[in-house]
Amino acid sequence: MFTVQQINRFILSEYPRKFRALDVLPLDVANFVDSGKDASSYVLSLDNCRHWQVTTRVGLYCLRRWGNGMPGKNQLQFIQAVLWQAECEGIEFIPLPVEASDHRGFVAFDGSYWELLPWVGGFEEPPPIRTIGFEEEFSGDVSVTVEQYEDMAIQPYRIVSAMTSLAQFHVAVSTFPIADSPVGNSSRVKNMLLRWRSWVDGGFDSLYRAIRDKWSDSASELLINFAETGLRFQNNAVMYSGQMLSNLWRSSRLAVQVQPVIGNCCLRHLRFDYNGVSGMIDFKLVSVDSVVLDVASLLGSMANPNTEGWNLGLRAYQRIRRLDDYEIFMLDSLYHSIILIEGLGYLSDFFLLGKPMNEYQIDKITNRLEYWNLRMETENYNRNSA
Repeated sequence: MFTVQQINRFILSEYPRKFRALDVLPLDVANFVDSGKDASSYVLSLDNCRHWQVTTRVGLYCLRRWGNGMPGKNQLQFIQAVLWQAECEGIEFIPLPVEASDHRGFVAFDGSYWELLPWVGGFEEPPPIRTIGFEEEFSGDVSVTVEQYEDMAIQPYRIVSAMTSLAQFHVAVSTFPIADSPVGNSSRVKNMLLRWRSWVDGGFDSLYRAIRDKWSDSASELLINFAETGLRFQNNAVMYSGQMLSNLWRSSRLAVQVQPVIGNCCLRHLRFDYNGVSGMIDFKLVSVDSVVLDVASLLGSMANPNTEGWNLGLRAYQRIRRLDDYEIFMLDSLYHSIILIEGLGYLSDFFLLGKPMNEYQIDKITNRLEYWNLRMETENYNRNSA
């Protein structure tokens, strides 16, 4: 744990004096859950990045310590260059790192890179529906659907604002110079295809055994719920496995426009005020790829497919940046793939790789998996009933 004096001496001394810390508040969940404090408003991070809220004479800032080896210096400079172009093109909702005295956007100390970022205000929008407690509310009635919980739905203007903001960002960085051809195959989709094949070729069996072992040995209700939710999620993943292989294979062969994209754009990385999107955080996966990755991820986290929310968000995006026929096909293909691969990654980290997670993290991930389970099971039920 770093003190205010240490942060000032070793990190903030590299910035103009006005950025010296008057107070520092750690933001990561691990600093609060283990001491019994409420962590509901803090950062849920499954990597080894660390964050602090820094109070200075000129306002609030966020100090981020990147985890060891993530990203490398060249990748970090690329990310910051993309964000710099976005700001130059008028994008105001992204936090561009403060420039240090040596004119770089980061400081190297203690084996890590540190960034000082403007504080992103606003509030975090909760998931579209409540998830914990669905078991009791279903009461065995499989006809219950996501649409019956519209009282928890995201307000339409926030979907429109989010998708409009994403399209504006994509247009702003579309002219960023890249080394390769601006038209090509999606490297991320190819990687997803390889990962999906590894799940089909024995990965599902290994994960199933690991979850079952943890479930049978655990006396913790939290872990039992996590394991049972994970088994349901894997079940749904297996059900979609053939469709995913086919969709990812086709999408990996399409020649589409490539440019800088956010890479992990989703609802939990947006901040809102009463006018719409006020800020966007977490750009650690910025890369050169198809914009469809961001569209599928963000829209999929805010609205169910084949609903008015989905169509509303897609129309809002395309008023700024049109999707061509190949991109529309990829969008339909990637919606489930992104969810399934992310969820399987959470389960693999904990049950197969033994990555440590505290109770708050387990509860949040269980919540997320439960929501995805409901969406997939509802879609499957509606499809079979049609």
